[in-house]
Amino acid sequence: MSIFKQLGVREGEDRINEEVVYNIARAYSIIDNHMTRFLSTYNMSPGKFNILLVVKHVGKKSGMPQQEISKALLVTTSNMTHMIDRLEKEALVERLSQAGDRRVRLIRITKKGSDLLDAAWPHYKEMVDTAISAIYSNKEKKEINKLMGKFTITEEA
Repeated sequence: MSIFKQLGVREGEDRINEEVVYNIARAYSIIDNHMTRFLSTYNMSPGKFNILLVVKHVGKKSGMPQQEISKALLVTTSNMTHMIDRLEKEALVERLSQAGDRRVRLIRITKKGSDLLDAAWPHYKEMVDTAISAIYSNKEKKEINKLMGKFTITEEA
């Protein structure tokens, strides 16, 4: 049954684009709420979790510039500064000057941040695997990835 029919909203071929957007937004909202509840048990938000993941696995031991983290997570640099400030205050990341250019601040995960991520990750992965596998077959998951991957091609649209 279409989402519009469930909501008692007029359906029609002229509304197919709206229905696609609504279904994507609804799926995101459900996933985000589920992730937020789960991550709160580790005193993390999805934003904090994602920053720690990127800094640990992309930045590795040397760290990475804050601007690159912003680009990777599609977050404005001003919002990223605020989030990094909080993570630094909690001793989950540290700011370092880049050798040769002290204007560039590298963000590196601390042992405390890495340990927190390592504690949460297996349970997070299990939650995601269980939730998604209960809804979609492997064939459907591949098709969703293929279809959603098209957004990277038309990001400006």
